[in-house]
Amino acid sequence: MTTSPDGNTRAGLGARATASLYRVDARLMALPKPVQYALIAFTLVVMMWQSLPWVPRPLVDYSRIAFLRDAPQPATYGPDTLADEYEARVVLHDPWDMYSKRETGQTPLEASAWSKAASAPYPPGTLLIEAALFRLGGRTLEGFYLAIIALAVLFLALSLHYFLRTRWYLFPVLYLNFAYLAWRFVGVQDGTYLIELVVVVLALLAAERRRAVAHALMALGIVLKLSPLFYAIEMLHMRRATVIVFIAILLIGLALPVLLLPNYLYIYTFESSLKGTRSMHAAALAAAVPFAIVLWYVETRLSWDLEDRIGWSVVPFALYFALRTNSARHLILMLLVPDKRTARNLAVAAGLGLQAALPSVIRLGSVLSIVAGLLVVILAGHLCRIGYGTIRNDVLHPIQTARLLAGAPVPRGT
Repeated sequence: MTTSPDGNTRAGLGARATASLYRVDARLMALPKPVQYALIAFTLVVMMWQSLPWVPRPLVDYSRIAFLRDAPQPATYGPDTLADEYEARVVLHDPWDMYSKRETGQTPLEASAWSKAASAPYPPGTLLIEAALFRLGGRTLEGFYLAIIALAVLFLALSLHYFLRTRWYLFPVLYLNFAYLAWRFVGVQDGTYLIELVVVVLALLAAERRRAVAHALMALGIVLKLSPLFYAIEMLHMRRATVIVFIAILLIGLALPVLLLPNYLYIYTFESSLKGTRSMHAAALAAAVPFAIVLWYVETRLSWDLEDRIGWSVVPFALYFALRTNSARHLILMLLVPDKRTARNLAVAAGLGLQAALPSVIRLGSVLSIVAGLLVVILAGHLCRIGYGTIRNDVLHPIQTARLLAGAPVPRGT
């Protein structure tokens, strides 16, 4: 056993650090309910205040409001709002044209943001939901913007509901520093990610009592944005009828469009060519694939429940795509999925918090490296819980370990 300079073992230091975290957690959970609700209410006020500078002037002109007259404000809607709104118009005009985009032209404002090809190159399920939101908003840009805001509010409300059931303090930890997320949700408007987040959180809420519903929602999440692709390994533990439903959703959402929708496959080649060199793609795979394998091993050995597996299932592909495109948002946004054990949420809160506290030292691009590094540390901590002896034995018997991963018994309640 290695001894530190002050005479304490590293294992002892780790145990004391863990005990300290447990004490902090216990004290926070023991705070009176009125204090908890007051902190959550304060967080909501801060979130709204930090969102105000991103509300576009065509929707609400602050120059006409006395106490907001000097507040900065975008001159127009965010690029993702414009792209998604254009695609929604295409779908409502003719769903069969959603990828060819020949029949519906762009407005000058839409064209100034993205080309036709670059406007919402997402699977059909996502585009159909966005078209429904556009129709719900009265087929206007203003109404569509408000529909996306409503989607963000829904995601935050579902998250708060889950946090109140598990660890309430994670809501303030995640959202008191709302500057970056206000830009993404209110300014740029990551509508497709908000759709995905709502679906995954609904699966999380269904996991305890409606497991088959949770599995179906995660299949829907895969066909909407591919982010929870890692969750497909759960088919090894599902009942046969659930597996059939799961596969049917994947086939209908991802494979059937090949036969029905002209030019559908362009979205995959287009996305792969957007950013990143071949070396970046290779590096992303080199990081994400081992991460996924270790995650699979950890969740099997520690018998994680369905809520844990749902929350972590979004990480490997999000990590891969973030590294491949060198864009932190792909990882940050998916890490907003609530974590009752705190680790994933604390990782993204720490990354964004460091950047907000030291903006001249830590650039936004560095947040990806920080958060990814913290995720690796978290997995390493779980490996320590499994123990060196068990890991060594599993490494020395790869066939036995592979059988364990492929046919591990399902933990009770999953």
